[in-house]
Amino acid sequence: MQSKFYPLIVDSKYRIWRHLLFILTLAIITFNQVFISYQDCMPQLGNRLYIICLVSFSTYLVSTYLNYFLLIPRLLLKENYMTYILYLLLIVFILLYSGIILEYTVRTYLGLPHRIQSYTNPLIFLDSLSNSMITVICFWSMSALTLFRQWKHTNDHIITLEYQFLESEVNKLKGQVSPIFLSKALKKASSLTNQDAKKAAEILMQIGKILRYQLYDCDQEKVFLNSEITFIKNFLILNDLISDQHFEYQIEVSGNTSNILIPPLLLIVLPQHILNNNTVTALNISIETVNNKLEFNCYYSEDFTISNEDKIEVVNKLNKLYPDLYNLTTQSGKVELQLDLR
Repeated sequence: MQSKFYPLIVDSKYRIWRHLLFILTLAIITFNQVFISYQDCMPQLGNRLYIICLVSFSTYLVSTYLNYFLLIPRLLLKENYMTYILYLLLIVFILLYSGIILEYTVRTYLGLPHRIQSYTNPLIFLDSLSNSMITVICFWSMSALTLFRQWKHTNDHIITLEYQFLESEVNKLKGQVSPIFLSKALKKASSLTNQDAKKAAEILMQIGKILRYQLYDCDQEKVFLNSEITFIKNFLILNDLISDQHFEYQIEVSGNTSNILIPPLLLIVLPQHILNNNTVTALNISIETVNNKLEFNCYYSEDFTISNEDKIEVVNKLNKLYPDLYNLTTQSGKVELQLDLR
């Protein structure tokens, strides 16, 4: 389950709120550090303590946003990690010593007792490292959040590209009627123009029905199963009209097919691949729908099986449209497809 704070981190519309929250947190941390550093002389400082807080806060704020707007985009996001780390350590070192210099200047100028006995002692640097860890955490948290948002943006972009590629592949694999088949039909109609004009007109009419379905109905993401069945009938009628040998076909439909939606040209690929074998003289298609499940079976008398190449094309299409929701079996004389339309 996604956290309620997730949009606050990655969503661009919360960008101002993220910056305000960060500035508030940084102000609390820096003010607390100043109060601790000057706790022995707070009464003497009075309201000037808040000026010191603002100076310290401004120094840290400028440094963090220098990291955010300059170092992170120019170094970290371009994978110059070592250079980025060196610059970050340099900024932390400068902040550390700027705090020590600020305290020395304030205490000397106002004549206050010095908390540190020797400002030139190297141990002062080590003693101050514990305080600088908060600074390091602030820097790294900002870098980590930026990297996370960058990863999220890149990941979303990759997902979008994959979806577009998948959609493109599905469109390519819609299984439109083979141009070779349509070319054969046109040649048949042309040869019959003078011999049998009525049959030639029937062929052209069936070609028109097939192309109309492909050009107009198939623009939709899904079509009614009845429309797909009608398209298959028109395809078989056209195959019968242009076949040079006797061809018989039968389509048996059972169950409710009027309210079921499927991707266009999903089922035509199976009978089309079967009829690629010119020896097929009879094809019986059975379509049954039960509880949002579809059974599409093709039976033919000839002793052959759909080629592996044709089967791979069908499987690729089903994998993209209904992954893990189908069962396809091909045997000599029959092809059976069980499809879960949920």
